[in-house]
Amino acid sequence: MFNRESILKSLNAENYYIDNHSLDLFLKDWKIESIYEDEDGLEFYDDLALEKIKKGISLKAQGYSDEQIIAKLSRMEAKVEKNPEPQIQPVVIDKSENTNILVKENSEPEIIPQGKNFTLDVSSQTLQMLAQAVAKKISDDITNSDMATRLIEAGGYKRDNEILAKQVKELLEHNKELSQRIEQLESHASKSFWARFRNKR
Repeated sequence: MFNRESILKSLNAENYYIDNHSLDLFLKDWKIESIYEDEDGLEFYDDLALEKIKKGISLKAQGYSDEQIIAKLSRMEAKVEKNPEPQIQPVVIDKSENTNILVKENSEPEIIPQGKNFTLDVSSQTLQMLAQAVAKKISDDITNSDMATRLIEAGGYKRDNEILAKQVKELLEHNKELSQRIEQLESHASKSFWARFRNKR
């Protein structure tokens, strides 16, 4: 599956240099529909849509009108519908024998003993799309959660604590200086008091 950004990357990698605006116009003018739209309105397209865009760009470069391009692209779609890919049926559990039976179209049922691993063929584009959706969901959850706020606040508190610790240290140094000055003054005052006291005698 492709979103518009990955379609542009794929096209640019194959020397179809178009921008986002041109892509939007091609999709609209040639009636190329998305196959999926997520909750944020992000649209996803299949391999056929990408092939239609490439074919449409080539036809446009040859001088075909949008109507002619639409007609040729609809023939591409008709060919694909005539040759659908075989579908894998769901796994059926046979509880009496404690086994799984994997049934594929036009083939014999395959019995898989319980506890054994088996693989399901999934396209890398589908996995990439799912990984991106999961990563986006996690990012959104972290951004919108209290955790992000708490982390930001904790960072602020740490900085505030460092500033306060520095100020307290400066105040303690200042207090030491004041204490020493007071002691000096008291000792000086005491000496001058006793000196005056002696002089009065």
